[in-house]
Amino acid sequence: MKYLIPIVFVFALNGCDNQTVKSKDGITTAAEGTESYLDEPVKGIANQRGLYRLLRSGGIVDDPNTSTGKAVASPVIQLIKSTEQIPLIRGAQMYLQYRIWYLPDQPVLINLRRVLKHPEMTLPDGTVSTGSDFSIKAMVSVNQAIGYTGYGFDEEYELVEGDWIFEIWHENEKLIEQKFTTYWPDQEETAELKLLLVPEERVGVSTLPGDAPDSNYDWPRVQLNVGDDPNPKTAESSDETSKQP
Repeated sequence: MKYLIPIVFVFALNGCDNQTVKSKDGITTAAEGTESYLDEPVKGIANQRGLYRLLRSGGIVDDPNTSTGKAVASPVIQLIKSTEQIPLIRGAQMYLQYRIWYLPDQPVLINLRRVLKHPEMTLPDGTVSTGSDFSIKAMVSVNQAIGYTGYGFDEEYELVEGDWIFEIWHENEKLIEQKFTTYWPDQEETAELKLLLVPEERVGVSTLPGDAPDSNYDWPRVQLNVGDDPNPKTAESSDETSKQP
């Protein structure tokens, strides 16, 4: 079965768990006339949800905020199938794009709460994880924020079947809820996925500096390439990215 679909975009992510931020989508702005639209309630929507592959990354890092205590630094990902059904295979990445609008342009950065709920996962130390809950920063431009968040299956113990629910909150209000359902693929699908999900490069294991909450680690570099070419060329982004379970 073929999974590649059209691509060639570049975005910034934080997100095992992941994220990004950008903007522009035809929203009315003050320059076009009035700021009355800011009286509207803040809204959110999830787009570009699906199965992704990791092209390359900066390696595994320690992160106490995630489900597993680990994260992937600077992931560069590629969408291979738009879906809410995610096969349980190492290397698979599930992501969604979130868009939040009717935001004032100041402050430029806002805090969002990112929640992940997933089936019980038994970690190597014997503890059980059912999700993660932490704050992320989003950049506001043209009165909206656009970003990505997701989770990548890097270890066997992360392969748990069931519903994985992502939530994005703003000022104590849940704006977005996206559910993915994981399943065990058959042998034929597994063989095809293994060819598609092989990362080009993964390097190093490092420790996240605990005293640098605003370091580059918080601004992951994630690149989304969508295209018909099974071996699309990728462009580099100047942003930094990290992945968090």
